[in-house]
Amino acid sequence: MGNVKTQVVSPSGPVVKKSRRHPLLEDEPGKRVCLLGNHSIVRGALEAGVQFFSCYPGTPSSEIGDTIARFAGDEGILFEYSVNEKIAVEIAFAASLAGARSMCAMKHLGLNYAADPVASMPYVGVEGGMVIVSAGDPSAITSPNEQDQRHFCRFLYYPVFDPATPADALRMTRYAFAFSEQTRLPVIMRPTTRVCHGSGMVELGRLPTERNEIGFTKDPPRYVPIPVNARRMRVELSERFRLAEGLLGASEFFPRRGGGRRGVIASGVAYAYAAQVIDDLELSCDVLLQQIGAYPIPEAVLVDFLESVDSVLVVEELTPYVEDRVCLAAFRSGRQIPVLGKHTEHFPVEFEYSPDIVEDAVRAYMGLDKREKTVVSVPELPARPPVLCSGCPHRASFYLVNRVFGKRTVYCNDIGCYTLGYGEPLNACDVLLCMGSSISQASGMSRTTGKRTVAYLGDSTFFHSGLPALANAVQANDAVTVVILDNFVTAMTGFQPSLTSDGEEATGCSRTGCSDSAEGCGGFSIEGAVRGLGVRDVYSANPFDQEASLAALKEAKKAKGLNVVVFHSPCVVNVRRASPNDRRSALRVDQDLCNACSLCVRVLGCPAILATDGEYSIDGELCDGCDLCAELCQQDAIRRVENGDCV
Repeated sequence: MGNVKTQVVSPSGPVVKKSRRHPLLEDEPGKRVCLLGNHSIVRGALEAGVQFFSCYPGTPSSEIGDTIARFAGDEGILFEYSVNEKIAVEIAFAASLAGARSMCAMKHLGLNYAADPVASMPYVGVEGGMVIVSAGDPSAITSPNEQDQRHFCRFLYYPVFDPATPADALRMTRYAFAFSEQTRLPVIMRPTTRVCHGSGMVELGRLPTERNEIGFTKDPPRYVPIPVNARRMRVELSERFRLAEGLLGASEFFPRRGGGRRGVIASGVAYAYAAQVIDDLELSCDVLLQQIGAYPIPEAVLVDFLESVDSVLVVEELTPYVEDRVCLAAFRSGRQIPVLGKHTEHFPVEFEYSPDIVEDAVRAYMGLDKREKTVVSVPELPARPPVLCSGCPHRASFYLVNRVFGKRTVYCNDIGCYTLGYGEPLNACDVLLCMGSSISQASGMSRTTGKRTVAYLGDSTFFHSGLPALANAVQANDAVTVVILDNFVTAMTGFQPSLTSDGEEATGCSRTGCSDSAEGCGGFSIEGAVRGLGVRDVYSANPFDQEASLAALKEAKKAKGLNVVVFHSPCVVNVRRASPNDRRSALRVDQDLCNACSLCVRVLGCPAILATDGEYSIDGELCDGCDLCAELCQQDAIRRVENGDCV
């Protein structure tokens, strides 16, 4: 993704107080406000004096970077949307080594992509505090998988903070920077979807008047982990990790409330659910509730809790991480009491929890009657899968590729808006794995089957991780047609800029896309990068120019070896955001000519085309006037509306 250009400022020294317009910049300590969880993280970083921020957007973390981007330059924060998460982590770590308090943000999958530098950073250690926000997505709401980042704690010696509420998110983020500097360990902040996108009351702290001084002192034995240094660093790492556990033991992130000999230990948003259920059932005098807010869990916290209860119910989402630590602590301390949780099937391992799930488990644990379940009768509703927006250029691209390559071709897709090519009627996604994998999988499929395959990916994904895959395909000259869908913006995660953007609004070069060549238009040239990697056959077109697009695709299909087709056309929604009054006139179905053949619906699946009681019509508010359905209609029944009439 392209770097957001911010005012060049020094990230060190006094903070110049300016007129504060954004609500997160209010300097009123003690004031209580309602904040989104992601905004609470931003506020915590501001109160800690963050000086450098990098990110690659991914739901549910995107609002963190998008919010800081709005005022970074004015507030003396160096900011960038990085090309991928690995680079975001590396550049933030370098800023930390120069003394800056740095933060980078991503979703849980991004932490995997950044795992190479992440694995060695604790060995080297930080100078300025460094916080990696890795937002988790239990239930795979916007992701291809679930992942429990808490395992990075014991796996790679990362302290991990696990907020239950927006208030926790603010306090933990603010604390994490100084904690990171004391231990010289980078730390992970792990909010999950319900914390990121939930709102709650928080208490504002004071914004700093001073920030870390910037400067790097050369000391290769300290910063270069060649084996002889790495072995020394490994011993030091254990010492710093023990220090981290001790500091956490003295922190405020392991509160205990209630009483009685029944114990409940909970972490993350599940703690908020457990606290609510215990209050609603009036069990505060019967249940001792312990929050686990960070990792490593201090052994003393668990041992003291276990001595106070006769049994324990562990409430946590995803893997039984806390439950296993509780069992181990009970064994070590000789406190052999029942520990209930996932291993005892009191809770499922899969998916996120809800207050109802937690209440059912607490009722069973306490021997209470089962919860009365309210049955709501609702009519059976039709399935409503996510679809491409009306007027989306990707729909035109998929339609045209299908016309040329047909149903038997294997289509390997990638992560982004173009994943919505999955299923009927577009049928543009047979295989999907991760960022940049479309080219690699298309190569493997072609090489083993001997047939030409098609790989789809977008402009942001291409620069994120498509370049190495394309270089590998060039090396083997696989029979793959790589179709790069350039819409000049990173649309699915919130319209962040792409490397092909030509300005802050990232609307591309024109209302309907690039002209004939499209090369060098607005930022990085995809064609230039592709040719630089050795691809000889490169074709460019606007997908709404059917004649040029079909000609390019036919050339690509009959060619030998690897080739690339680049479709340029701006994201229609982002164009509307930038120029809400600049809209093409909508289309309308002429009922006298329409024979209800349903071809427009069966082939395109555009949400602006409606079918009611066998009659087809177009929603004028949704329609972007892209003409794709009009060109498809064999009855010439779809016309553009001008001055209220079809033309």
